[in-house]
Amino acid sequence: MNKTYKRLWILVSLVVFLIVSLINGELVITNILEYTNIFFTKLFPVSFLFFIISSLFIDYGLIELLSKLLKVNTAKFYVFLLSLISGFPSGSKYTKELLEKDLLSIEEANSVIKVAHFPNPLFVLGTLNGILQDKGLCLKILGALILSNFLLFCLLPTKKGQKIETKKDLPKDFTESLSKAILGAFRVMIIIYGTSLFFNLISSMICHYLTLDIYSYVIINGLCDLTKGIASLPLISNKIVQANLALIFLAFGGISIHMQTKSILLDTPISYKEFFKGRIWGTLLAVIILLILISF
Repeated sequence: MNKTYKRLWILVSLVVFLIVSLINGELVITNILEYTNIFFTKLFPVSFLFFIISSLFIDYGLIELLSKLLKVNTAKFYVFLLSLISGFPSGSKYTKELLEKDLLSIEEANSVIKVAHFPNPLFVLGTLNGILQDKGLCLKILGALILSNFLLFCLLPTKKGQKIETKKDLPKDFTESLSKAILGAFRVMIIIYGTSLFFNLISSMICHYLTLDIYSYVIINGLCDLTKGIASLPLISNKIVQANLALIFLAFGGISIHMQTKSILLDTPISYKEFFKGRIWGTLLAVIILLILISF
């Protein structure tokens, strides 16, 4: 699309969104308050601390130490494992940090960004389980998400990583390192909050003005913001359909997660297209694996 037309389309869409928001002020306020409550009670507590600790690990040379002990570059595995524990979009945050510290090459960064995409396990086993009321099914969903990305991780072409030497300039002041980690964590959390809230409002406006069947309503919510999509799953009575839609929302990420990832990767040579390719293949693999797991 021509850049001028693209810019014009965005401006017109924003004007329409602003007018609709002003007309439906009460709906906007209600959605903001509801999402803010979800964010600070469900998302912020399980992500913020992980972001701080992971940054301190990087600053104090954990990766270099592990690489020295194991005689192999462990940076890619570190991103994969920490993103699995922390939840999205932490994979893009860790990949960016390690690239900036020369612990990943650009080839390795573009490779690992495809697979470093996981929901926080506490979200799946807590929030999602509270909706589906089936812990076994939630474990299968989590297993399908982990296995699909692990298979991609193993199948990705692996180039020999650079040899990593132990840092000789570790931070002298823990207070300074901690402050940087906290500021970095807050920056990512603000991006997550603002982006998710924006697309949450967009999906609310679409559903408010259009007459949608239940499936369309759930899918639109899930594609705009997966948290809201998952919260609307009880509208569907078939549990297998619920599980597969939840898996697709989590594996693909929703538009808000993609925008968060693009925001984090700004000003880096890491390609968002590689992340998008990973989400397509990862989602397809996850659906196949879940269907196999459910059949047993």
